[in-house]
Amino acid sequence: MSEDREAPLHEHLEELRARMFRAMIALGIAVAIFIAPINLASMFSSEESVVGFVANIIKNPGSAFSTNFTSGGGYESLTTLFIRYSREYILPPEARLIIGSVGSVFTAILQVALILALIVTLPYIIYQIVAFVWPGLYEHEKRVVKKYLAISSIYIAGGMLAGFFITAYTVIRAGLYWGAAAGAEPWITLQGFISDLMTSIMGTVAIFVAPAVFLMLTELGIIDPDSDLFRNKKLIYALAWVIIAFFFPDLTTVILLLLFVAVYEPTFRYMKRIKRRRASQQSS
Repeated sequence: MSEDREAPLHEHLEELRARMFRAMIALGIAVAIFIAPINLASMFSSEESVVGFVANIIKNPGSAFSTNFTSGGGYESLTTLFIRYSREYILPPEARLIIGSVGSVFTAILQVALILALIVTLPYIIYQIVAFVWPGLYEHEKRVVKKYLAISSIYIAGGMLAGFFITAYTVIRAGLYWGAAAGAEPWITLQGFISDLMTSIMGTVAIFVAPAVFLMLTELGIIDPDSDLFRNKKLIYALAWVIIAFFFPDLTTVILLLLFVAVYEPTFRYMKRIKRRRASQQSS
């Protein structure tokens, strides 16, 4: 342990509260960035400046409600850009994205912004957690945690890309394929599309982060890759199947399990290398 004095419990709780508050502030800022309009200037007509627009509303308050809401009123944000790009990439040209419930559209868009913000700020949130326990770590533990804190960002980015381009694409396209086989028209609600999309991305990010956690715990000596649990791959995959199916009880389960196998196999081999390296360092 570090040689710092042992702080009283209330100081630890105060520090924990402060770090949780910082993480929530970072998450809130990220959400605001994702939903903020990025085309304020173009939301007004080319003949009318922002000042003129405000002055016109003061003179004629009723003009504030003349926006063409069916066209989106010109509103564009990082979230709506992401949704439109997802639609163009994942859905076939003949598919129609419709509004199933008007009241839940904003909730669906906010859900996308919140999940994207959570994924983007996840390294910072992990940093706040690590910083809280940092004084209680040995020096070699600090080096390991610092190393895998940086590596986790790469795994998170890889999980986002795989979740979008592999998991979400495969799950949604497969659903459309089976729907067409049953004679159903490809009309998809915005809420359902967003739910399938973000569930696929979050599940894949979780699958990709797991190897970084396994590697870090192996290097810290907390888990042993030669233990009965890790040597029994059938048991590992069965447990993974149960956990994935519990949170994602649909076709996503199959895709995520295949991705888990793909990332776990090289991770397991590298865990054994880490153990051999630690053993050689301790014997020297």
